[in-house]
Amino acid sequence: MKIIVFLLLTLLIVAAVYAEERLSSVRLGTSCDMIPETEKHLGSIELDADDSNGIRKYSGTFEGEKATIVYYCNDGKLAEQTVTVTIATQDEAYRFANEQKASLILYLGDPIHDGLNLGIGRRIFFGILGADLDYLTRIVVWGRAKEDTMLEIKEIGNELWEVSISQGSSKLAYILNS
Repeated sequence: MKIIVFLLLTLLIVAAVYAEERLSSVRLGTSCDMIPETEKHLGSIELDADDSNGIRKYSGTFEGEKATIVYYCNDGKLAEQTVTVTIATQDEAYRFANEQKASLILYLGDPIHDGLNLGIGRRIFFGILGADLDYLTRIVVWGRAKEDTMLEIKEIGNELWEVSISQGSSKLAYILNS
């Protein structure tokens, strides 16, 4: 029994470290010249680089899943990073999103908003206020500042789902709905 508990704890720690590595290898505000080498080190392949708009897109892995990683640069500095994983079923997408949430909690602490675990009382409260419940129940937010991390799950097609984790993205929709 002790061995099983030890293995489970080890897997959680490894998952948290892996998620942390992808998200912290290039921090917001650092030089975008570091991105190609960092992504190469993480085993990614560059898909597209639009230097005029400061966008770099890579194909790689995140938590063992195929992922698309997009960097947005402004004046040569990283302004936003988004990691997106596409998943075929809703159940698998929510399972993956909850795993990522657990890993991010180990790295970042408790979120300020957990839409994946939003209780009925909070749903009623937000509904009375006229908030977009579809939006609020599919995001997890670790802060209101632009540099804070946000996890989002959404359906992008017939039984095709996207789980994305971003840093540097606007939290305006969350702020207006909460």
